[in-house]
Amino acid sequence: MTREAAALDAIEIEFDGLTGQDLALSRGDRRLFEHLHFKIEAGGLLVLLGPNGCGKSSLLRALIGLAPLQSGQLSGSRSGSPIEPDALRRATLFQGHASACKGELSAMENLALSARLDDALIDRAPKSVLSDALAVVGLSRQRDIEARRLSQGQRQRLHLARLALALRTQTRPLWLMDEPSAALDDAGTALLLQLLDTHLSRGGAAIVATHLPISTTRGPRTVLNLQDFAPKRHARSVQAEMAESACADGS
Repeated sequence: MTREAAALDAIEIEFDGLTGQDLALSRGDRRLFEHLHFKIEAGGLLVLLGPNGCGKSSLLRALIGLAPLQSGQLSGSRSGSPIEPDALRRATLFQGHASACKGELSAMENLALSARLDDALIDRAPKSVLSDALAVVGLSRQRDIEARRLSQGQRQRLHLARLALALRTQTRPLWLMDEPSAALDDAGTALLLQLLDTHLSRGGAAIVATHLPISTTRGPRTVLNLQDFAPKRHARSVQAEMAESACADGS
């Protein structure tokens, strides 16, 4: 672990946990899943698995009110008190699978924009905080370079710098991450896991939608395959579509 990342371990997070009870979600007229239950405590990781189209990304969006849940309730795991999407959104850092870098802005300017959106400028010297986050992900020398001039790997590291920056604040205890390791090389994946481990060790929590293994060393880990919560009729139709596709390929 780098000196900069190690210095972030001292900050602790207060997090009530999150419980989802009897959740159901549809896209258009198709029910993605129903009767979904989960519970995540402070320091815990919930991994969402399943094929494309099963609702992993939709569930992450629904948790913060960007997609409507058809039924169910969200509550604090310890208090049992209901949590409204607006309140949960204020406590959440949502990291989508696509990079939000603006090509005409420098690495520093892109991170400053993320900081303003995430309420993460908590230091009297914001540039120092941003510089520290860029150093954690190995982009100190590229801080003033326009994002469009960065390599793909460097842009991915700039994406990770937002996580490093989030470790400087206690206002985002829950990380929602959609395919966070996509397009990362081995070194980038190791850095991602280091940042995630640091977050969990401080009492934060994370829900990760992924096709790839997530091997953290901190906290309890729960795995949910959303296909297990698809309506049986839908599950049969998916199998039928796959069979028809296989027959077409073989003809």
